[in-house]
Amino acid sequence: MSDKTLKDDELGLASKTSDAELTKPDSSKLEAPKKKDASEVPLAFRVAIGATGLAMLVGFFLPWVRRQLEEGDETVLLSGLSLVQQESLAGTPPIAIIVVPLLGTALAAIAFTGFRFTAYVAIGVSVLLFGYAAYVFFQLFVQHTGLGLWITTGAAFLSLLLGAGTLFWMRRAAEKAKATKSEPKADETAKPKI
Repeated sequence: MSDKTLKDDELGLASKTSDAELTKPDSSKLEAPKKKDASEVPLAFRVAIGATGLAMLVGFFLPWVRRQLEEGDETVLLSGLSLVQQESLAGTPPIAIIVVPLLGTALAAIAFTGFRFTAYVAIGVSVLLFGYAAYVFFQLFVQHTGLGLWITTGAAFLSLLLGAGTLFWMRRAAEKAKATKSEPKADETAKPKI
């Protein structure tokens, strides 16, 4: 070894890289842009879902029900908060009503943090609230209606199902007929045309 190389080695200045390695670009500086994960919720949906959660929270403090007082024609507007302070609303315990702002707050927090299961949580919260509301409305309907309204409502629902079923059956039959017309028969394809 030469004296210069020996001196560089002693000082730690000698480079052990070749000229080819010096011309290669540094891969740590040229990283490819990160691909978006397919399970990542788009920002617009996150903001919209978060806003619905906040709307549930705000709506809890706004009027929900109008009740007429027993003395006179005066009515009172009750918010979700004031309903929690009462004994019950159509058999609903007050603790069930307090769930609404809690679910709204949780939904907003999950949406704004970008949790990947945000869509499932939004659907779950909606199904839970709509399911319970349907239960309460059905309970009120049963308590305050007679046989004639039940027969009328049942007949209307059955008519809806039968009408939708008939349309579905007719469309399917038309598609089958169209498909059989467009397919050549087996006898026609086997015979040569003259």
